[in-house]
Amino acid sequence: MMVSVCVITYKHEQFIEQTLENILSQQVNFDFEVIVSDDCSPDNTVAVINDFIARHPKGHLVKFYPQEKNIGVLPNFIFALKACTGKYTAICEGDDYWTNNTKLQQQVDFLEANTDYAICFHKASIVYGEGVEPGYPEINRHTPGTTTINDLAGGNFIHTPTVIFRNIMKGDFPAWFSTAYPGDWPLHILMPVMAK
Repeated sequence: MMVSVCVITYKHEQFIEQTLENILSQQVNFDFEVIVSDDCSPDNTVAVINDFIARHPKGHLVKFYPQEKNIGVLPNFIFALKACTGKYTAICEGDDYWTNNTKLQQQVDFLEANTDYAICFHKASIVYGEGVEPGYPEINRHTPGTTTINDLAGGNFIHTPTVIFRNIMKGDFPAWFSTAYPGDWPLHILMPVMAK
């Protein structure tokens, strides 16, 4: 498996279908899987996901893990990350979506060609309702092409749905990670450290 796409959900019934549709519309020349872990949503998120999997031609690529009780965002995130078997892991939470159907191919091509990079990401926009949030027209448009762990230590500029990283931890997370909130920033910092 080349890529695992990690999707965590909680009360995302309005968004999750678009999220999964955009993921499964990726045009790639490799195998990928979609790991979805729902944290016992009290709405219809689970029903929407099950319906989507049943009727979508690529629904078999989705491995769905509905939690029987609410375990919290970080434990759910860790659970989903541990289920990822790919050489690379991409993240797209249940209320996010991708707008470029070659995103995964481009990022994998980059990481395959640049083995000294542990993680890569791209620009993004924050959208609420019908449009781009004022003040956030394009995140990371001024971020340098290459950054270091020292840059990242100063603040998290990597937005979750843009990231793909080498699955070098294989689910073996340090004990402190389960209490590190938000989970994405510590994860981004861990990647270059673990790659050494």
